[in-house]
Formats: sequence, C-alpha cells, structure tokens
Amino acid sequence: MKSLHLNDLKKNEAVPDSYEIAVAYKGRKVEIILDNYAYTLQQLLETANNVLVCLPTLDEKAKKYLAHQNIDCFNECNEKNGRPEATEECFERMMTLSAIQFFDESIDFYYNISGYNNHQLIVEVSLIHGYQHPEFQQWYLDAPYKSKFLEKLTSFFKKMF
Repeated sequence: MKSLHLNDLKKNEAVPDSYEIAVAYKGRKVEIILDNYAYTLQQLLETANNVLVCLPTLDEKAKKYLAHQNIDCFNECNEKNGRPEATEECFERMMTLSAIQFFDESIDFYYNISGYNNHQLIVEVSLIHGYQHPEFQQWYLDAPYKSKFLEKLTSFFKKMF
C-alpha cells in the first residue's frame, strides 16, 4: 500500500480539523479519517502510514475479536429473523473494513456486516504494546464505555461547538 502524504488529504467540511482520504484495501474503498484535535496532522499521518503497513494483521485480529465478542448476539438476532446460526469464522468473513479513524489517542476500525444493512461494528485498536500485540475494545455510540469514551465524546463536541 502506498504511503499517504499531506497533499493527498481532503478537508472534511462537515467536521472542523478533520481530513480524509480513501485507500484501496482488499479491492474495496476504506476511508482514512484524521481528526487533528490533540495531535498535529503530520503526527496522525505518520501513525496512519504505520498502521497501513500492518493493516492485514490488524484487520484479521480485529475481526476475530469482534466475532468472538458479538457471535451470541448475532445468532440471537439471526434466530429471531429466521436466519441460520453462524460460526465465528463465518461472521468474520461477513465483516468488511469501511473506515479507520485516528482521533486523539484512539484508532477506531469501522466494519460493515454484509447482508445486514446499516449495521456496523466499531473497535478501538490500542497499539501500546506494539503492532504485533494490539489490544482491542469495542465501543458503542449509545452507552459510555471505558477506555476514553467520554473523552472521545467531549473532544468531538469541543470540535463541533
């Protein structure tokens, strides 16, 4: 994957101090979103380039984490809607990375679920122990969740207002 450069970025007019670029990954478009609230755009861009080098591994591990965390709920919904039960491996294959957002210390991967319109899973990727040993934590839009969720929301609102 080619490196991203400052002149490649497009300003997101809807969100102050937010920039984006689309990259091709596994034959699909993935939006890279850089929100430079606490860090410079150059710092976020360097982090994004490092993440892109390791993206296949991080993507695989993130999907495994999400499948393991959500398989029971996913199968309960399938049962209610007359769909067959899925294995974790099947659920992983249904996930498609749609965006990566770099926001303060947070790196969030957004996954669409094929065949389930308007459903998205979001996982925060922590690289504090290095790219080979990432840690994951799912977060939700409708409930405070540990790992800086409130700080994310506060930072977002500070940018918007």
